[in-house]
Amino acid sequence: MSHYVKATKKTFSKNAQECLIQPLMRQRETGDLCDIMLSFHGKHFNAHKSILALWSPYFHSMFTCDMKEKSIEEVDLSYALALEQDSVFQIVLDYMYTGSLPLSTDTVADVVKIADFLLLDDVRDFCQQFLLDLGNLELSNCLKVRFLAEDHNLPDVASAATNIIEARFHDYLIHHDDVLDLPWELLLKLLKDPCVVQHTGYNELKRLANRWIDYDRISRTPYHSPLFCAINVWISDFANEASYLGRELRSSLEGHETFANKNSDSSSNIHIDYVDNLNLQNSYHNFCDKSFDPDYLVYEKSKSPKSDKGDTFVNDTHIHTEVLFAIVCNQGLKFMKLFLYSLKDQSWFNIHMSGGCLLKYVPMRQTVCNMIGYEGKLYMYLCSSFPYPTDMLKINILSFDLLSGQPQLLSFKTVDYYKPTYRTTLTNYRSAPPSMVMCNGQLFIVGNKEGTGHLFACNFANNQYICYQIPGSRFISLARAVVRNDRQIFIWYRHRTGPSEEFSIKKSLGFVLFDAKMKIFSSWELPAPDISYDEFAKSYTMCMRDDTVHIYQPGDPALVLDEVRVKWVTSLRKITTPGSGFVSDVQAYGYQIAVPSKEAVLVLNNWQPYTTSLHEVSEKFPCAMAHIPPPIDNISVACVADLPRPLLHNFHKCNLYDEAYANALHVAMQYSDGDTEDSTGSILDDGNSDNDNYEYDEDLYDYEYDIGSFES
Repeated sequence: MSHYVKATKKTFSKNAQECLIQPLMRQRETGDLCDIMLSFHGKHFNAHKSILALWSPYFHSMFTCDMKEKSIEEVDLSYALALEQDSVFQIVLDYMYTGSLPLSTDTVADVVKIADFLLLDDVRDFCQQFLLDLGNLELSNCLKVRFLAEDHNLPDVASAATNIIEARFHDYLIHHDDVLDLPWELLLKLLKDPCVVQHTGYNELKRLANRWIDYDRISRTPYHSPLFCAINVWISDFANEASYLGRELRSSLEGHETFANKNSDSSSNIHIDYVDNLNLQNSYHNFCDKSFDPDYLVYEKSKSPKSDKGDTFVNDTHIHTEVLFAIVCNQGLKFMKLFLYSLKDQSWFNIHMSGGCLLKYVPMRQTVCNMIGYEGKLYMYLCSSFPYPTDMLKINILSFDLLSGQPQLLSFKTVDYYKPTYRTTLTNYRSAPPSMVMCNGQLFIVGNKEGTGHLFACNFANNQYICYQIPGSRFISLARAVVRNDRQIFIWYRHRTGPSEEFSIKKSLGFVLFDAKMKIFSSWELPAPDISYDEFAKSYTMCMRDDTVHIYQPGDPALVLDEVRVKWVTSLRKITTPGSGFVSDVQAYGYQIAVPSKEAVLVLNNWQPYTTSLHEVSEKFPCAMAHIPPPIDNISVACVADLPRPLLHNFHKCNLYDEAYANALHVAMQYSDGDTEDSTGSILDDGNSDNDNYEYDEDLYDYEYDIGSFES
């Protein structure tokens, strides 16, 4: 007994686990004071009506309304629920007593079914968190999860699974056995969805139908005729809607009246087998069947005028094609993949560039932050962790010759030596990478020197650069630039005063014009567009249209620079948003990259795992044109350039999704164990958590990579 502390009043308590949950669980084990027994496939579970009615509206109605179950002592649910694992029912029943619900990839499907049947909204929310927030919705289960979510009232999960299916059906799901397990009704539902099969060739759909029938020929043979009839009829309807659904499909069908007549005159048996691998939305007939010959780029022995020396030259302007380059890389370029997309052929190609071979060229811990294509070469700007160029004593450019496949490191040194301050801005904005353009035979990069904005002109002749101070600029954090007539460079930038974005003042935007030939900035005071400092980081695209500067943002009217009145005017038309699932602000996961082409803007969007999309938007198009998505996620940088068309024969065509990289990327951060967001101590509640419950791989790119999987 203590004589040092005296209290005349005190409340003693025990936690709910000891005073309520444990006694109730003991009653369930012995059956004492339990007033209801639940039966499920031969197993019996003692329970309390009050507890069941408290959690489940289904049981509440059963025990309070005039139903026969109100007076009986046993309820059999064996015929009401069809589960893959009967033991999962006890897990959900225990949750009603303990409030703890263990979930795994093996049990989540049955838990969803039970939660929907018993009207347990909180359990349904836990399942949604488990699938979406914790990354358990993957390529391996997206088909199963989609139809499960549609049947059991999980619209957000169904939408996310549908996005994955639409993005990866043509290059992954159609080649795997998961689609063979689908019943007839669900397979037909997939094939009738335009967004699912829009990138899939007709012959590939036929092969899928044959594989599905051969998987269980005895029971599926009766579906052969209706399945092929549905594919043929749908393709015919798609072709008739080509003016709306696909620019390339429309162009490929122009002049083929026999195709339309055959569709209109025939009955349900529509024969379109003569169309070789028709791509439903983006079809193009490749007439260039010649094998690549470098001499073909310069000489042609016939059909061309002769030169003074008697040689026959070819005008190669007609054999150039517009292509999209995309790079996926990590810090230090230990992993690097270079892809090429032909806008005319609607095909992706892989350009072999080994990360291990590049290590001897690339400085330590540097990565590709931007790139441009010029005269058959790619120029990739290298820096550390996406910082914006600032106080650079040396500018490293990795040059890659697309014809020979040889890389070269170009290190440009400064002409005038200065003392760097090493202030930098870690942008991590893929939508606004470090600005670089090619003009008048020189490479220009927008950066900073001694705390003010400068334009760095890199000379290929002597590997030196000269700095030109941007008038009135402070520290530039982001910038965009565009070239007109290979002489004038328009620079749109945001600048500030202060060492970092968090501790800075005088944030504003600026716009200047630089004459690359005279090496001077224009004296005109060009106003900056009416866009805020923070909105500058969004995926705006500045490009030239008819020698006039345009700024595009999907879904918004274009801004046009009126140089006569020295003001920005708003266009009456606007470019459409790229697809129904377009997300303008991608923060939690993913990215959005907008790249200007000659007539439109190409938008790469990766708003959730496995859902990279590519759309072409323009003021001239009434809707966004869907292109073939890249065969890999997490694109780092992209650019558009012209390339000699015969050069495409040197590259490997990509027909399959890079599953190895996807698994390494999306499983690199594994969630070990933890609570849901409704539980105490959840790491999901705290956005500034140290993520102690996460396990990180030391090197997520350290895996065996098979280049042969990309070859057609």
